[in-house]
Amino acid sequence: MSKIIFIVGLITAILLSGCGYKEGVVTTTQKSYLYFTGDINNIMVRVDEGDKFNVKAGKNNQYSLKPGKHLVKIYRNNKLIIKREIFISDGIAKEIEVKNNEK
Repeated sequence: MSKIIFIVGLITAILLSGCGYKEGVVTTTQKSYLYFTGDINNIMVRVDEGDKFNVKAGKNNQYSLKPGKHLVKIYRNNKLIIKREIFISDGIAKEIEVKNNEK
């Protein structure tokens, strides 16, 4: 009799322990990043057809955007100095170097 009670108790414990399992997939928002290096004095950046914005140099100053294909335009004193089409994958940080002679 004690064997039957032990087996029933064991089966009950196994069945009840499975109730806490939650199945599912957790996804995060897809983001990619741009950062700028080199001579960034007096530059403004425009991504796709968005507004122009100022940037700070270095890998620690990253600007987020959606993964995919983008057109990056960099202006110095309202003159276009760089026009580059880029493709960025999810979670990637892409460096854009602004050289001194691009004026």
